[in-house]
Amino acid sequence: MGGSGAGKTTLMNILAFQSSKEIEVKGAVLVNGKVMTKLEMRRMSAYVQQIDLFCGTLTVKEQLIYSALLRMGRQYTYYEKMEKVEEVIRDMDLADCQHTIIGIPNRRKGISVGEKKRLAFASEILTDPAILFCDEPTTGLDAFMAHQVVVALRLMAKKGKTVVTVIHQPGSTIFNMFDRVCFMALGKPAYFGKVKDLIGFFAGLGHRSLRVPESHNPADHVIAKLSVNNETIEDDIKRINVAIFSQANILTRMPSTCVFPAILVMRCHCIIFSYAVSMWVQMDVLFRRAFLTTIRDPVLLQVRLLQITSIAIGIVNFRTEVFGPSIQNLEGVMYNCVRDMSFLFFFPSINVITSELPVFMRECKARIYSPEAYFISKSMAEAPQYIALPLIYSAILYWMTGEPDYSTAILRFLKNFRSILGLSETAHHCLGYASGCVFGDEGLAITVMSGFMQAMLVFGGFYINLPSVPMWMRPFAALSFFKYSFECLQINQWKDITYIKGCTGLLSHGNNTVYCPSETGQGVRFHRISNYL
Repeated sequence: MGGSGAGKTTLMNILAFQSSKEIEVKGAVLVNGKVMTKLEMRRMSAYVQQIDLFCGTLTVKEQLIYSALLRMGRQYTYYEKMEKVEEVIRDMDLADCQHTIIGIPNRRKGISVGEKKRLAFASEILTDPAILFCDEPTTGLDAFMAHQVVVALRLMAKKGKTVVTVIHQPGSTIFNMFDRVCFMALGKPAYFGKVKDLIGFFAGLGHRSLRVPESHNPADHVIAKLSVNNETIEDDIKRINVAIFSQANILTRMPSTCVFPAILVMRCHCIIFSYAVSMWVQMDVLFRRAFLTTIRDPVLLQVRLLQITSIAIGIVNFRTEVFGPSIQNLEGVMYNCVRDMSFLFFFPSINVITSELPVFMRECKARIYSPEAYFISKSMAEAPQYIALPLIYSAILYWMTGEPDYSTAILRFLKNFRSILGLSETAHHCLGYASGCVFGDEGLAITVMSGFMQAMLVFGGFYINLPSVPMWMRPFAALSFFKYSFECLQINQWKDITYIKGCTGLLSHGNNTVYCPSETGQGVRFHRISNYL
């Protein structure tokens, strides 16, 4: 405990080997007299962050099940893992909300803040760690919820775990529930010992201001006396140094100072392997989690958007006949298809990945699973969308813009049409994921990538004749996904058309060549593709 900037979280992060690389750490961390390495501490401890991050579309029990399958070692059977899930649900008093959706802030209502904090504890103690580090577990909670959280921590301590926590301004009832306390000031321990010895220790320092009045909460009083105000920082530092750190043998006067006996059971998981479970198990569990998250998101809205967009384009180009002046219309339809498939999947992908990125970063840092397993499983879970949505779009648009024909050639054309759009959509989907990971923030990613996408749209081959642009700008066309998709759609459209009505004899009549460059599909295809060279 201590005032803001006293070094509470920094000290705990050093003990847990979670400190920033910018901080130079000297000395060693000992457990049962043995110097710990980072890997050894990770094997025997767990860290509950101040901010709770979960997949908001899962229920409480589903979150714990997936955590158990990923975190618990290979020596446990599936049934033992499920028994552990039921045990932590009982211990953390989550039975009443185990089938409730966790919830997404500002989007979907779920469990309360206190239940979410207890869920965070439950997720971490699945592996039965000997030490549990908690960063301000009661921050943002009311008195009742804060008391419930500390009761849960005390229950874990009674079961043999060592609980180390940073806590901010606890009430007197909560403060007296702890066994030992360390008060920090100016980055140094001002007191470390039993809670019951705190009042006597500060009374014995000889400074009247440090004595805890009978009617005051000891925690509030000590924090107030050890805090530093930015407006009077020099006076406060001098006051604290004179009152506490200038005292002779201050460390030896602390009861149980800095060393106390503790018998920690070394429950080490993943001794041999980097991860608790194999790559295949990671992919299996992450696939199920991602698929469940996907089907619980408003996919229907995307389907409707695709339907509305394809219907709008279909109405404008309803039953378009292939003849001279309609060639440009048909190519406009094809380019609109590429654009729609790109935009309707690219920007939502940024939203998806940036919302999941904090969870992904935390779980990867904790070595729960590998980045490769996450990406592969998520791509597989979303594969049905890659197949179904372009098919719906293509089917609606084709039957509205052309003459219905169920021949083998037409069905092959439709299959190729859908495949091209599907590949275009997949490429932009992956680009959206990459953009979200690079920028990390949805607003920043959309702002930057909007300009990039507009540039790629211009160089797609429909709005401008590429050979007419300056030579130094032509490499930009090679980066455009629109160019390749549009080119493939043109090949698919014109390769089997042997005759175009209204084009005979018009090749030399001025502007008619713009609309009717050839009387055959192969000629149109050659003319259009040559514009890319």
